[in-house]
Amino acid sequence: MGLLPSWIEESLPDPDHVFAYDTVKLVRILDRRLGFIYWGVQALVAFYMIVIVFIINKAYQDTEKSTGWMLTKVVKPQISHLGVSWDVFDRVTNPGESGAVFIPTRVLITRGQTQEDEYCESPSHPCKEARDCRVGDPQIQKMECQNGFCLRRQWCPAENPNWATTETHYLDFDKVELWFKSYVHYHKFGLDVTTADEKESIPYPQRGANTYRLQDLIRMTNYAPEEFVENGAVMTLNGLYYCNLDTELCEMKVETANVDTKTGFNHVYQNVYFENGVRKRDVYRMFGIRIVTSATGFGGKTKFSQIVLQLSSGIALLGTAELIADFWLMNCVPERRHYTEQKVRQMASSD
Repeated sequence: MGLLPSWIEESLPDPDHVFAYDTVKLVRILDRRLGFIYWGVQALVAFYMIVIVFIINKAYQDTEKSTGWMLTKVVKPQISHLGVSWDVFDRVTNPGESGAVFIPTRVLITRGQTQEDEYCESPSHPCKEARDCRVGDPQIQKMECQNGFCLRRQWCPAENPNWATTETHYLDFDKVELWFKSYVHYHKFGLDVTTADEKESIPYPQRGANTYRLQDLIRMTNYAPEEFVENGAVMTLNGLYYCNLDTELCEMKVETANVDTKTGFNHVYQNVYFENGVRKRDVYRMFGIRIVTSATGFGGKTKFSQIVLQLSSGIALLGTAELIADFWLMNCVPERRHYTEQKVRQMASSD
């Protein structure tokens, strides 16, 4: 007799079914359709692992993405539409952070400004009548309208590109070239990649180019150069290094993007001097293209653990060939019922 009443034992599931053991039965199916599916899937898996994973994606390498810095050297002069030549010292200034460069496209020059005449017309404060100039402080601005502008205490004459006292120079930049020198450090591999020690300029589009025409960089942003002339622009430039650290070879390319052309970019610098005991200054307002540069490195180096990982993945993927062939055998072929009976058989254990 059992430990439980018979009516309870009859209501419980058969332990032989609950704890049944599944084992694999190999059945050789003489069907070329299934053979084509099985070996075709295995061939696709092998192609994927060899061509895509190992050759194209190089998944056997350990990879690292790192950032670095880039310095820019501007070469070749610019000539304004008035025939004035501007050398690098006169025109290329670098206001702001390192890793940026500025190339002017339009320069406004107001020469001989003095503070002898305390008040003069201010282009920034237009008016129609005297009361438009009331600011409540005559030490700053007179309540007087002259030629459509308020009289304001400032350096005189004031800057205005429409007045004869302000010169306007449009600088060509067809021949301006930028020579980039960069540095990237791979922390994981303890390796440095740099072009700072290169002695010669290699112009784009040659292989390994380190020098680019400004017009080519603007073209990469999908903007016309004419859109950058009046107000200038802010651009970003990223030097991308793709390095195979096994062979110690790198390929470098640059990517540019426009940040702002509506507001543009300009800055002012002054040349202060004394003439006949009078303090004067020349003001240069420079509109132009400000390029902020950076460097990004992508490095890869063969690692045994990566090889083992990819081979393990490939072996696991080979099992999908059997799964697909079994699915086709049991659900798609006309003889599926007969094949299923041969593949799956239940055998009861002896008492």
